[in-house]
Amino acid sequence: LAQAFCQVRVRIAEAMADALSPRFESDKEDNAEEKSRKKLVMDGLDAAAKWDATGVDVDKRMLDGRKANRGFTMSVGMARPDAEVAPLRSDKRAQTMPATSTRRGDMMLNEEALKKLEDMQKTLKARFRRGSVNVCFTVIPDETLEDAFKTQVVGHVRGQMTEGQSPGDERERVSYGTIPLDPLPIIHCQKGSKGFRDTTPNQDNFSVTHFKNGYTLACAFDGHGPFGHIVSTRTVQTVPWYLLIEGGFSETTIDEASIESALINAFEKAQKDIVAHSLENGWDVQASGSTAVAALWKGNKVWTANCGDSRCAIGTETEKKVTFETEDHKPTTEGEKLRIEAAGGEVRSQTYPDGWVNHRIFIKGEDYPGLCMARTLGDQSVKDYGVIATPEVKLAEVDLDKKPFFILASDGVWEFLDSQFVIKAVAKKIQSDGPSKTLEKLQREAKKRWKQEEGDYCDDITSILVQLR
Repeated sequence: LAQAFCQVRVRIAEAMADALSPRFESDKEDNAEEKSRKKLVMDGLDAAAKWDATGVDVDKRMLDGRKANRGFTMSVGMARPDAEVAPLRSDKRAQTMPATSTRRGDMMLNEEALKKLEDMQKTLKARFRRGSVNVCFTVIPDETLEDAFKTQVVGHVRGQMTEGQSPGDERERVSYGTIPLDPLPIIHCQKGSKGFRDTTPNQDNFSVTHFKNGYTLACAFDGHGPFGHIVSTRTVQTVPWYLLIEGGFSETTIDEASIESALINAFEKAQKDIVAHSLENGWDVQASGSTAVAALWKGNKVWTANCGDSRCAIGTETEKKVTFETEDHKPTTEGEKLRIEAAGGEVRSQTYPDGWVNHRIFIKGEDYPGLCMARTLGDQSVKDYGVIATPEVKLAEVDLDKKPFFILASDGVWEFLDSQFVIKAVAKKIQSDGPSKTLEKLQREAKKRWKQEEGDYCDDITSILVQLR
């Protein structure tokens, strides 16, 4: 009897813990109570449509894309049943930008700062032409990259540069071969909203590469600045390329002791390539760059390499908790700030009326570039001032019996969702909804948080879900 009573107590405790565990707010929109409210409203609309009131228009689509417990608007005036029906309202978020939206976006530079950055790029280009040993670097031809991904790896998929996207649109993809993993990595890369009629490109990008030695590399990079989309799109290709060509991943076996140095080399060579690429192709790399997080795994081992605030968080489906996460490189992180200040950079802080504090990195005595992260690819203007492209590399070992998984994501996810919430909510939803639907809900949850915190400004959002088996 005592044993049975203990079992009952355990089940009650598990049920209570499950009920109190993190959940995506978007789940609430799908519950029975919401459906009941919508039915009540729809019944009322059907009844109102039968009235002979010619001065009242009832929009039967008013529930499209919204909750039933939200307020509605009513049009009072002459009804026009013969009027042309307008297109269905878009289910995307409003594309307006509040006055404070730039506080989490790119720094708005004045004309003097822009002129100084332009002069820095001209000086860099002159040194490049003269063959300066610190600048001269051979750019990898696009054809060489493509050939490597077609013939020297088992499979490769990445985001493609896409024109004319609207907020919420998924980045188009290009792929070669197959990624022989079961289950497959799930990927979402969606454009944010940065203003009314926003035509700026999605600056996030990603890649997944499976090498012939059985290792897989996933990258989630988050561009910033005028040409940040070029930086992220280029480097999600060059990092795996350098790992393949110079890191020993073209061979069937590899000494795992060399993986850390191989990842560091891949990031640092990708930095040199992006600078040379900008000089050859006529775009400015001084204040354009990308944060980066990459995960390389095989069996029960996961190596992470990160620069900036794109993050990797590892957890398990059985324990529903974080077992490892990369450390963000913020301007105020102690070691990062000391390095920047020692190199001639400085960190400035601004407090907003709601109490939120923004920290940005500048060249001492100047008003540029105003970076929010202490390590990046690109951003050549501050490479001599402590903002480095060298990644922090870590090795995590997981217990495959506990069904481990990891989330690789840009700060579009992490800005308002902490690692513990994401890991616990994802672990719970994978079991009930499956990995694909779960990642959709994570993306939707991240958008909701941006809406709550920043109005109609929303960052680009990228996330990759990998289940380790």
